[in-house]
Amino acid sequence: MRNASTTEKKPCVAIVGAGTSGVVCAKVLSQQGLDVVVFEKGSQLGGLWRFGNDNGMSSIYRSLHINTSKRMMQLSDFPMPAHIAEYPSHTEIIEYFESYAEAFNVRALIRFNTEVLHISKVSQGQWLMKICQPDGQVEVQEFEHVVIANGHHWNPRMVKFPGHFNGQQFHAHHYVDIKSPVNMAGKRVVVIGAGNSAMDIASELGQALRMDMSTPADQVTGPVKVILSQRSGVWIAPKVLGNIAQDSKVRHPMTRPGLMEKLRRRYVPRALRTKAYNLIAEHLIRSVAGDPSRVGLKQPVEPYSYRHGTISQDIHSRLIHGDIVPKGNITELRGDTVVFEDGSQERVDVLVHCSGYRITFPFFDANFISAPNNDIALWQRMVLPQHQGLYFVGLVQPKCSMMPVAELQSSFLADAILGRIALPNPETMEREMHQAYEAAKSGFTRSESHTIQIDCEEYSHDLFAQWEQCLRLQKKAA
Repeated sequence: MRNASTTEKKPCVAIVGAGTSGVVCAKVLSQQGLDVVVFEKGSQLGGLWRFGNDNGMSSIYRSLHINTSKRMMQLSDFPMPAHIAEYPSHTEIIEYFESYAEAFNVRALIRFNTEVLHISKVSQGQWLMKICQPDGQVEVQEFEHVVIANGHHWNPRMVKFPGHFNGQQFHAHHYVDIKSPVNMAGKRVVVIGAGNSAMDIASELGQALRMDMSTPADQVTGPVKVILSQRSGVWIAPKVLGNIAQDSKVRHPMTRPGLMEKLRRRYVPRALRTKAYNLIAEHLIRSVAGDPSRVGLKQPVEPYSYRHGTISQDIHSRLIHGDIVPKGNITELRGDTVVFEDGSQERVDVLVHCSGYRITFPFFDANFISAPNNDIALWQRMVLPQHQGLYFVGLVQPKCSMMPVAELQSSFLADAILGRIALPNPETMEREMHQAYEAAKSGFTRSESHTIQIDCEEYSHDLFAQWEQCLRLQKKAA
């Protein structure tokens, strides 16, 4: 181990993680002339979107496709190729980001197989990072600016139910396909959740259902029963509404809001705008897919915008064909039997928990920076006012794709780091942060899955407005 006293000055901006947000941030900051180094625990870029990622923190299933259209995922100066599907697979997404990194020479900025062990604050604007090199040696480096882009979909949160279960259970984070990590052929499976992973996995298992019960047991390739267990009702939007993608009318986060949007947000109360939006969204879903209760799912008790969007083109088909049995919440586990809230009981072999993730920063001391109950307030979802030189990129749960949001945040941070704009003083940021924090909580359901939720157009609009205000502060100071 190298002694901390021998530390030397390194590139001024360190980025933790070479997932898609870290790659985008590195490209934006380096393109603006900043010295950047990215530390990535694994051997490849792409984070969550790399199938079989060896960093031990990213896991996606074999059949995964995005839930936003490619128009909403693509970056502002690097359009997705025309031949890529409207809703691409993870293979196409990783190829896109490989091409992006190649085009902007991002790979040269990444130090692969290098883990950030600890980050501590020396003084305002001075950060020490303890880093484990590929050869196992540990060194300490000093940086003026640190960007946290380690993602928030890697530390699984399991549901605890009363009783005990004799079968096998795992989190969706580890799901690969019907045979891995558990071979579910011939098994009775309960998928727990109402989000995108639950819908995808339940649909895939339901499609592979063993329909012909005369098939010999050793030749069965799919489950014999698939149950979808919901705690809460959600609105489920198809990926395509008629001839258009469900997000085709959403403004791309990197596109500046027009005059009409600015006027609407300024003069029409937020509650009225939200109510109108929900009426339209719910009407469209009912028109195309029907109420969730039509296929046996729980009827939502909250408006559409109150939860992270659940998007599925397949779930309704599987339900109306009887490939999936809808159930309510689990109330008790009794060995090989699962009891549901309606009092019904089912013999079950496997539980698949699609129950979200914990926001975790393993490189910070817990009493320094943490997210108890999955909750962390940030100014503009990027800055802790009391910690100069520390930034977060991609620590949001957007109702659109993460990548353009990360691009927008990184562009803002580039101007801040380079002194082109002036951030408000810490006291002002603290006040604005808590005002935005409380406003966000009033617009989303109160749960650990919705603590960092954002409406993409609203967030983009507000950040562009903040940008202009920070530019005025800089001019005033000059």
